[in-house]
This record gives sequence, C-alpha cells and structure tokens, in this order.
Amino acid sequence: MTNMVTLIARTAPLERELKMKSRTTTEADVPRLGELYFSAYEPGFAGSNSSEAAAAVDAVFKGKYGSFLPDASHVALDENGEIIAAIMVVERSTTANTPEAPFIVELFTAHNHRRQGLAEQLVLASMDALFNAGFKEVALRVHEDNSAALALYLSLDFSRWSADEDED
Repeated sequence: MTNMVTLIARTAPLERELKMKSRTTTEADVPRLGELYFSAYEPGFAGSNSSEAAAAVDAVFKGKYGSFLPDASHVALDENGEIIAAIMVVERSTTANTPEAPFIVELFTAHNHRRQGLAEQLVLASMDALFNAGFKEVALRVHEDNSAALALYLSLDFSRWSADEDED
C-alpha cells in the first residue's frame, strides 16, 4: 500500500470565470455519483459495484467522514446536464492527524472527461465557496504515487502539511 500525503492550501475567491457548467451537490445525486465514483477508479477501490460506491457516497452526505459542506461540494455537468465530475468536502476530517480545516474527501472525474481541467475547476469553485463562507484553508489527502493529482494540487498552491508543523 502506498503512503498518503496530506496537503493544505489557503482558500481564495475566484479570479476568473470557470468554463464548466456546475452546481452544488444534493442527496438526489447519490445514485449517479455512485456510478461515477465506481467507474472513475480501479476495480475494487470504490467497492465491488456501483451500489456499494453509492453507499460510500451516501456515507459522505451522512457525515461519516465529517460534517458535509454542500455549498463547497460541486458537480460538473456535461452539455446534457449529466454529472461528469464531483468534489465532496467536509467541515473537518474525522481522520486522525489532519488539519483543523475543511477537507476534500473525494474528487473524481469520468474517464472520458479527464484532462479537460474539470478537477481544477471543481477545486477552484470549492475554494471560492469556502473562502466566501469564512474558511481560511482547505486540506486533502492523496496517495504519494498519484503524480497527476499531486501535480494538480501543487499547481493550485497546495503544500505538504504535517501535524508537527501545525503545532506552531
């Protein structure tokens, strides 16, 4: 198993208009988010089928990983209004040794819509919503060998966080 890296960034208002069509998530999205979550990852990562993946997504809404922040959690939509990417944010992670800040618990994109900047735009939309709600930072965890995700987050001014540094 690979190690996880915790990253943190300052929230900020949007400096440019986003190119994607998006909206905040609702519980009505759970079945579609489950399908998307299941198909976005390697087999077994999000469960053995889309129903299990939907149950995992529903657990985020229900607060299993922290108090869900619907205003900071968005979905990207295609030209037909179908969900093609999503970001899910909680007020603070329930995982030990994480920053006391809003936490991105999931960010996923449909395979056929990758490399279009949707993940970046979702993170920016979330950071804007968090900034406007008065939150100063946002954090997340990513596998240290996920070079594409690390490149994305570093390009958005995320930096490595450790519990030792936060005690200052």
